[in-house]
Amino acid sequence: MEEERPRTFAAYEPDLLSGRRLRLSAELAAEVAEVDRLVRAFNDAAPTSPHLESLARFLLRSEAVASSRIEGVVASARAIAHLELMLATKAGDEQRSTRGISDSAREVVNNVLALRRAVTALSNTEAAVTVDDINGLQAALMVETEQHETSGFLRTVQNWVGGNSYGPHGAEYVPPAPEAVAPLMTDLAAFISEDHPLPLVQAALVHAQFETIHPYNDGNGRTGRALIHTALARQGLAVGHVLPISMSLLAHAREYIAGLNAYRYVGEPDSHAAAAGVDAWIRVFLAATRDAVAEARRFTDELIQMRKAWYAKLADYRESQGRRGQPRKGAAVVRLMEQLPGVPIVTARATQSLLSISFVAASSALDELAGAGVVQVKEVERGTRAYLATDVLDLINGAERRLTYTKWELPELDAWA
Repeated sequence: MEEERPRTFAAYEPDLLSGRRLRLSAELAAEVAEVDRLVRAFNDAAPTSPHLESLARFLLRSEAVASSRIEGVVASARAIAHLELMLATKAGDEQRSTRGISDSAREVVNNVLALRRAVTALSNTEAAVTVDDINGLQAALMVETEQHETSGFLRTVQNWVGGNSYGPHGAEYVPPAPEAVAPLMTDLAAFISEDHPLPLVQAALVHAQFETIHPYNDGNGRTGRALIHTALARQGLAVGHVLPISMSLLAHAREYIAGLNAYRYVGEPDSHAAAAGVDAWIRVFLAATRDAVAEARRFTDELIQMRKAWYAKLADYRESQGRRGQPRKGAAVVRLMEQLPGVPIVTARATQSLLSISFVAASSALDELAGAGVVQVKEVERGTRAYLATDVLDLINGAERRLTYTKWELPELDAWA
């Protein structure tokens, strides 16, 4: 039997990022440019409002669900959308309105809200990102969870990844000592705020550095993946929407972990080991981003086809009622169908607010879509009916299955696995 290699548990402290010069090989630089082109091409081809608004909401939810699932936080798309609806409308007593909603759904919805904050409040390039901003992002993940009271603060104790709760023996990774966390986070915030010539490289380094620092007691993975989108939004590479990068990382968990391990090189920042490790991680990030662009395009196409099918169902239903098949342009029922990919569970009150129409008009539009089979009806509270666009809720699961079978050609990661 091969003797097990001894392992050390010294805390790893990464080099600083702000102002650091990074040299990419010609091959990797070309790959960065190619994926950058793909992202920008998707941006240019993205549908116009209101399609973009509903697509953006759909993509953001998909990203938050996948990012949470990487951490083992799993909830059904239906439960997530239901809780979003309850929180948005605050119907009735808040305690009653969230009854039956799992803690996991609560955490995923927190992730949706935190991710939205990451690409809005933190995307303003006129203001530098601060450590307090990042603390606020992590705190948003912990609202109404057991960790809420201690969230939003950098850790003051040593933590580790893997192993058990009693000590770092058997841990997969031991992050920097507590006293090193604050200066490393200050450097990271400054790096996010830089105007970087290679946005994808900046986003990749931001995420890997954050996960290496592991600055919080909980929520590090989700916060770090949200910061990917902060970096991209600040550089104008993903404006108005997010790419489902976490969905690809979820489907390639082995490569994801190996890439982060590669990033944690041993040696000087200008050494060969540093260049090899950083290059390996950037390749993982580029592969995930390439997948994310392809998936975002597929989502766009699928949502277009879904809307066409909805229009056909609606026309058939209206004709069966002796009415004109196609409703007038701008009718409430048409506007609602445009919004459903972004808000797949609605009530009459929520629709009233969403479309700025009367309660009667909202109820009529929903009943018409229910009659056509576009949405399904479910009672969520006594006297309150919800309308579910189950076609939308099924899309994310299909995407995860597709990505699981996507192969990455990254042989150099074998040395870091």
